[in-house]
Amino acid sequence: MQVEALIKELLATGSMNEETTADLNRWLEEATAGTLHADDAEYIQALHARITGAPQPEPLLSDTEPARLDGLTIEDWRDRALRAEAELAALKDSISATSA
Repeated sequence: MQVEALIKELLATGSMNEETTADLNRWLEEATAGTLHADDAEYIQALHARITGAPQPEPLLSDTEPARLDGLTIEDWRDRALRAEAELAALKDSISATSA
């Protein structure tokens, strides 16, 4: 469902306080103008789900930014694991060379 429709549904409930109503109206203008920030859109979707009982939306991931875990992408984690394995192999080789 489009963000504009979600906002209109929320406003139609009549259960929003003044501050939230003002925010929703501002976001409706921004959504109509195409300037709504992605974080605001996600908040609106989550608020709509909470108020209406609709299922929570899946988090949006930017097409340009890969998912990150602890600040690293899957490629970063793969590279880090490969470097760690190479270092471990070098240490094992070093230990067996000195003990022989």
